[in-house]
Amino acid sequence: MTLSLTTRKFGADIVVLELSGRITLGRESGQIEAIVLKILDEGARKIVMDLSKVDYIDSTGIGKIAYCFGRITQIGAQARVAGAHGLVMDLFRITRLDTVIKFFPDANSACADFAALQQAPQASAS
Repeated sequence: MTLSLTTRKFGADIVVLELSGRITLGRESGQIEAIVLKILDEGARKIVMDLSKVDYIDSTGIGKIAYCFGRITQIGAQARVAGAHGLVMDLFRITRLDTVIKFFPDANSACADFAALQQAPQASAS
């Protein structure tokens, strides 16, 4: 199955990027960077990368996700990865990216984490 990318809004300020298929070496994986940069250019600052429909990822795919996560945080935006399972999640654990990137079981829980951050009480400055 080839790589497919779709975006959808979750609430007013969260963009969910749904990836499905295989993230491997090749032209298709370059779409990930392009769409993340487009989302950022359009003003999104909270992005969930939903990998629940990704059935295979290689080192190139891991690199693309890591690169995008770096770009997102570099500009002060936030990212979450949702739905990684099986071999896909195993590779994130092997590379230890699971210690740097926040992972959630599904897109709804990742979006809920963003909402919880907004509702958390701010520490008062003394």
